[in-house]
Amino acid sequence: MIHILEVGVHTMFVGEILDVKVDEEALRDGNPDPNRIKPIIYAPEDRHYYGLGADLGLGFSLGKAVK
Repeated sequence: MIHILEVGVHTMFVGEILDVKVDEEALRDGNPDPNRIKPIIYAPEDRHYYGLGADLGLGFSLGKAVK
């Protein structure tokens, strides 16, 4: 644990990731594939779960197409 912060009525724990495990089926070219993992987040303000959206394009090249 690196930090413990009191945020309003909540406690935020800040830590360091020391190790990550993933099934082989969730990899593409040896790297985690978000489309196979399908990560979710929880938004406490509206008490809903959300999934990762569609692939929008490659970093640093998507903006060039918009110009």
